[in-house]
Amino acid sequence: MKFNAFDLQRFAVTLPTNPSTSSATVGKDYLLNVNTGTPTVPIWTIVGGQRGTSLARSADEIDVSHKTSGGWKSVKAGLRSWSMDLDGLVLLQDEGLQALEYAFMQGIEVNIQLLYPDGSYQTGWGSLTDFSMETPHDGEASLSGTISGNGALSDRTPGISPLTATMSLAAAADKVFTILPATTTVSSVKNGSTAITVTTDYTYSSGTLTILSGYLDGLTAGAYTFTVTTGDGAALTVTITITA
Repeated sequence: MKFNAFDLQRFAVTLPTNPSTSSATVGKDYLLNVNTGTPTVPIWTIVGGQRGTSLARSADEIDVSHKTSGGWKSVKAGLRSWSMDLDGLVLLQDEGLQALEYAFMQGIEVNIQLLYPDGSYQTGWGSLTDFSMETPHDGEASLSGTISGNGALSDRTPGISPLTATMSLAAAADKVFTILPATTTVSSVKNGSTAITVTTDYTYSSGTLTILSGYLDGLTAGAYTFTVTTGDGAALTVTITITA
């Protein structure tokens, strides 16, 4: 009897994950998102049709050579800058592309996120200084653009999803969140400014954070912001809304 790849889904087949941390990554797994929410509650919307996003970082060269530097020129790094060059296909109904179009036409900055394959990401604010489209008669409609940074591009930060959850007091249930990369450690979880207790209020293991129903059931109706502090000091926030 022969089985194709889809037949394997009918069986309890599991495969190991390569534990090597030296495996190379491929460009298709890096994605550019644009914030279509607010600075405090971002909604990261993918820019559809992406074919490439290049991140450039540079620093001004400051010549600090002097007469006693041994005849060699000396250079130090000055002001740093970053930019992203993007290219892709034109998808007319794509929300991410529409957000970039609006930002360019209105001359306003965009809040962008560069998402890495392991779930970590970098964010920053920048201006679209180029936003061009090509429509050849014998090829696909494509776009290209440049986002020039305003201020710093953030360090790589672990990601958490989903950013919001809802629980009814009439049907209390655990709320589960995923933190990527899964190797991220968690040092504390706070509801507002109050730390909650591991094991009794929440559990965490290998990228899975569970806020337990027993703790949530003791809250009154309303929206609660939980701050998850990772082992390297990053702060991840999620909102859980409790309904009657």
